[in-house]
Amino acid sequence: MEPDIYTKVRFKTTAEGGRKTSVKHKSPLGPDFYACPLIVDDKAYDCRLLIGDNEIELGKYYDIPVKFLSIDLVLPSLSVGKKITLWEGKEIADGEVTRICE
Repeated sequence: MEPDIYTKVRFKTTAEGGRKTSVKHKSPLGPDFYACPLIVDDKAYDCRLLIGDNEIELGKYYDIPVKFLSIDLVLPSLSVGKKITLWEGKEIADGEVTRICE
């Protein structure tokens, strides 16, 4: 799966109101991504964080490639430096777009 964008993201710690556990894919036989909505300009878009076999620890910054299910819907809202939020029933991470793949 090829990424549509690259982001620099920091997942909130549990004390900051974020997740209770780190982020990782659940099955050694399953896909190597994590699915959640990505919010840009108050609109949510379904995406896949391409994390591979990495475990994303809370409170740290990561460069994460992202694949959108409908890139044509979100692309007009994206630019390098654009602020983003990741959502999982609550805000779990924030960051910015660092590169757009075309």
